[in-house]
Amino acid sequence: MSRYLLLFILCLAEFMLFGQPPKDLIYWTAQWSPDGKYLAIGANEEILIFDGQTFEKVKKYHDDAHVERVRWHPDKNILAVADTGPYTRLIDVYTDQTTYLKGEHPNPSRAVVWNPEGTMIANADYEGVTTIWDIDGKKLRAIPKENSKGYVAIDWHPLGKEIIALSEFIRVYDQDGNLLKKIAHRDEKVLMLCVEWHPSGDFFVIGDYGDYDFGYPPLLRFWDREFNLIKTVRHSKAEYRNLDWSPDAEKLATASDALRIWSKGGELIAESTSSDDYLWGIGWRPDGKYLVTSSSLGKIQIWNKDAQLVRELEW
Repeated sequence: MSRYLLLFILCLAEFMLFGQPPKDLIYWTAQWSPDGKYLAIGANEEILIFDGQTFEKVKKYHDDAHVERVRWHPDKNILAVADTGPYTRLIDVYTDQTTYLKGEHPNPSRAVVWNPEGTMIANADYEGVTTIWDIDGKKLRAIPKENSKGYVAIDWHPLGKEIIALSEFIRVYDQDGNLLKKIAHRDEKVLMLCVEWHPSGDFFVIGDYGDYDFGYPPLLRFWDREFNLIKTVRHSKAEYRNLDWSPDAEKLATASDALRIWSKGGELIAESTSSDDYLWGIGWRPDGKYLVTSSSLGKIQIWNKDAQLVRELEW
């Protein structure tokens, strides 16, 4: 079995094994709603909703699977949920209405994203298929991938014309499903876990897993609009699991062994203390005053813009 295939299998099984603490502790994903009213946390078999300003508990949704990614609609309080269950779904947090997004066949997923206008949702699943629905849950198209390796991250270009999906390559599709570009992230075969376009649409950033057993450190890599590599950052002691641009688009926050905040040019501005409680979810509040992280030991932490801990939340 190749090194890459082994790593890929481990990634897909990380919610079962992979040296994780008891599964009910892991909080995989965190994101503020676009109006700052709500804060959503994805865990194992539940989604927690806090008040985004007072941090009081608001409501909890049961999930039969591991909630690995949540994405708020750009201007509505509708939450797109990717989990290890058979279907991605939408939850209207005002009405509690749930819409299931059904594709060609049931597939677990950890990658979901809205288009900039909020009229479509794209989900890239562990079987290597990207499916696009409209906001009402009508399937528009499925984009098959040319091999069997699955996807773990996806992002839509801010102008809405292109979709990036990550597996063993960076693949760029138009929204009609045509493959525009396929490029290798680095010479070594390592997993890529997160990708975010800069809000300007001029460049994007990818965070990967690395492999210290073979001397491959985790990398942040910046790519321009023409898919040329423009910067590489080596700093983290653990894989980069998620990243998020600040509301003013001047800072990038990353989740790994610590919370780190970078300039948009890739210079380190601030960081928290490194620990073995690896961070998973990360998100800026829309006013840019605070960030939230969620972790492998079930911690939900609020930080200021200088990466200083403000408080911890408990359910």
